[in-house]
Amino acid sequence: MKKYIIYFISLSFLIGQNTEANSNFSIPSNVNIEMSGEVEVEFIDVEGPGGASNEDEFLRKIETRSPHTRIDKAVLDLKLLYSKSISYRFSLRFDDDNAYADKHYLTIKNSTTRLELGKNRPHVALKREIEGYPLIGTAYWKGREYHADIERDFNDIGLKLGTSIALKRPLGYDDAAEDKSFKMLVYDDGEKIDGQTVELGLRAKYSLGPLNLSSWYYYGKLIDDEDWKKRLHYDFDWYAEVEPDDVLNKDANIDHYWYGGRASILVSNVLFRAEYIKSLDGFLPRDGFYTEIRTKVPSLLNNNLLFLARYGELNIDRGGNTFYPMLKDAHTWDKSLSTIALVYDITNYSKLKLEYYMINEETGDTRESADSQDREYQPNVKDNQLLIQLELNF
Repeated sequence: MKKYIIYFISLSFLIGQNTEANSNFSIPSNVNIEMSGEVEVEFIDVEGPGGASNEDEFLRKIETRSPHTRIDKAVLDLKLLYSKSISYRFSLRFDDDNAYADKHYLTIKNSTTRLELGKNRPHVALKREIEGYPLIGTAYWKGREYHADIERDFNDIGLKLGTSIALKRPLGYDDAAEDKSFKMLVYDDGEKIDGQTVELGLRAKYSLGPLNLSSWYYYGKLIDDEDWKKRLHYDFDWYAEVEPDDVLNKDANIDHYWYGGRASILVSNVLFRAEYIKSLDGFLPRDGFYTEIRTKVPSLLNNNLLFLARYGELNIDRGGNTFYPMLKDAHTWDKSLSTIALVYDITNYSKLKLEYYMINEETGDTRESADSQDREYQPNVKDNQLLIQLELNF
């Protein structure tokens, strides 16, 4: 970790000594390099008082209710410009535990076609304006993948068509918001895995004035052992009801797909957006949605103030009768998330974010179980969260 920090500081110093304000510079091979970066420092407070004297009798507990601060991430981005049509982006990310290459990909493009090769999010992912993701964003398109992606822009009719082939991202776990006590099932970052499979994707986007419509479909097979056995069979007790735990590899259901759509419209500086995604992994169905509204208004010193309100859900086996939530396994819970956010532009390169997350979970607990175990009834978790973040860019 130390050697990465030293490298980060040294490179930033050298570039600062030899470049202009736009952080562009050239190396002896005449390749131009653009440098940028981002640091996020944040304050987090989870609902309720912390400390041993306030310890509750719930079975599932919040790890840290007391207010705390942290550096969420520090990112150094380098973009190598080989020509007007060929570039390579490399993103080095630092957090409290380690440093690693985050996104890195080659882009080849002309006026109508773009080809991308490398590690990045699926191209249906949205660029965030606030810190918090929608639940379905975390579950489906937050994770990075290794892919070859091509997109064609039909400018005259407002249509974009794209397709991709990627190494399927493994099933993993992530946090619904800032607190890390209860994990949810997600498509995780791609990594080196034995039994790797391939995922194919198709997508379309249509724009007509202020209206934007998108749809996509991704399909493939579950990763051998890592997905269908280690995640589905080992982590979901009810999975044995639809497929025996001792099933042979050749007989296991390894079907995998996810599809969805998104619509947005901009009316008088107010953006309305909605998105829906449905997936199937083996026999495990999931689906979710969110709707949001956001607008920018003038504020102090004529700087922009962004306001966003969002409500979303992520459900497992909605309307089904196979996979029920279990209190002991947070990844089986149905969730909803309401988000209120304000983002103030201090300068062009610094922002102050104030966000509040209201999370509701269906844990599957019953009064009969709570009484028999002599504990408090816990149909949901008190884990609303406040985030105050300073984002610095350069």
